[in-house]
Amino acid sequence: MSVKRKADEIVGTTCIDLAHLDKEGAQAMMTVFNKVRGAGFMVASPNNNAERVISMFKAQEGLSIGFPVDCYIHGLQTATLALRDGCDEETVVCALLHDLGECWSTINHGEIAASLLRPYISPKNYWILKHHEVFQAYIYQNGFELKDIEKVRDQFKDSPHFDACVQFCERYDSKAFDPEYDTLPLEHFIPMIKRIFNRKPYVESGCLEDGRENAAKFSLGEAYPSPEPN
Repeated sequence: MSVKRKADEIVGTTCIDLAHLDKEGAQAMMTVFNKVRGAGFMVASPNNNAERVISMFKAQEGLSIGFPVDCYIHGLQTATLALRDGCDEETVVCALLHDLGECWSTINHGEIAASLLRPYISPKNYWILKHHEVFQAYIYQNGFELKDIEKVRDQFKDSPHFDACVQFCERYDSKAFDPEYDTLPLEHFIPMIKRIFNRKPYVESGCLEDGRENAAKFSLGEAYPSPEPN
């Protein structure tokens, strides 16, 4: 079955097999990827990517998993607690988005936010996001009678980020279910999200050397939009 294009659809390159993409075709493709003609904005600019993540976060409003607040308020409240405790901007954004995948792939939801943010955040915050559901389970273990959860959590004690993850869960994540708390609105955090996504991937976050895959993906930088001027 063939897929027909609309007459007014913007098409950069006519190449249908990447093995045959030449320099001229790549430049034509990037014209669309980096700047939509007539629309005046970059399709995959850091700012537009941030807006898409914000929309994903907004979609959690009204999504309840059985607590006194929905997933949207939980994220805002976690970020508010982190901010008021003196955390840096990057950690606050991680707190805001930490449960973005809660209802996508529940049992490993921390990996979703971790992977999404990895090029823009430190190895420490990446590790916290990736492991936080295990550390959170240690806190709520009495409610579910989880077997050997302390042993499961403590197998990660050799990580230099173990204590930071404990702190994240104890101070912010586990405390952020209070409907009476003075939680800051999303508008307070939007500029922070945009600044994080406007970082040069893997460089400003200090994670370039944190795994071979980071260095490998950084080498592809010329094929993707760059940070926008402030």
